Amino acid sequence: MKEYKTFFFHLDSMIVTGNLTFPYISEVIKLLKQQSKKVYFFTNQLDCSTTIKKELELIGIKTALNQIITPMHAIQDYFSDRSKIVSLFIAGSDLIKDEMRKKGSHILASAGEKTKGEVYVILSLTSTLEIQELQDAFSLLQRGAKLILLNPDLNGPNQNKMESGSIARVFIGEQPINRLKINVTGKPSIWMQQVLLKKIHNQSGHAVMVSHSLASNVAIGQALGMDTILITDGQTQEEVINIKQKPTYTFTNLEELTNELKGKQMVQDQ
Repeated sequence: MKEYKTFFFHLDSMIVTGNLTFPYISEVIKLLKQQSKKVYFFTNQLDCSTTIKKELELIGIKTALNQIITPMHAIQDYFSDRSKIVSLFIAGSDLIKDEMRKKGSHILASAGEKTKGEVYVILSLTSTLEIQELQDAFSLLQRGAKLILLNPDLNGPNQNKMESGSIARVFIGEQPINRLKINVTGKPSIWMQQVLLKKIHNQSGHAVMVSHSLASNVAIGQALGMDTILITDGQTQEEVINIKQKPTYTFTNLEELTNELKGKQMVQDQ
């Protein structure tokens, strides 16, 4: 395995599965820090960075807030380049409402409220999504608002799969909303990719993405020109063989990756 300066870990698939942590995750993170590597964690879940930091510390991983990348960062990055006034209707996430309000954005409480400038509906596919929010969102979209679909990973943890699946079909085109333009700001969108690239100053050749995900995160890494490491523990050989987008490296578990990193360090120390 080649030498890398930066490691990105997919938080959802690698760190926590239910209440269990992957064996050797603490060891591999500690080893990377000893080797002066930069380590980042990215997630598709709508938790604030402070909450994620506390959860990592509970399993023995100390990290700084700037090492955690969430869809909130993608949302903020998306609107940071817009000089014009916009109105945002945010459905499914009080966290996004609060954070965007702090940034000075004009937040709509309902579809009937007076708008300013371009109107965006930010739809977060979570189990907290309310029927009234959906009705307001649908009304605004019919009047020409642009849709930003956040967290469209319907197979991710903590998703209300039946509801989010039907909701997604309504907004993606199986229901009559004419010429609806959809932007996606969760992984693997272009905006989430830009957030990752900014962390490494566009030096993707010196970074690698580590994931337990068979498809989406390998796709992100390749889209960024970044090498990828797939941890196959818990997956069948057939599933691994049938991956369309092949990872750069494959390890059975994190212990194998830890040993590989230790071996490289021993060679360098000689």
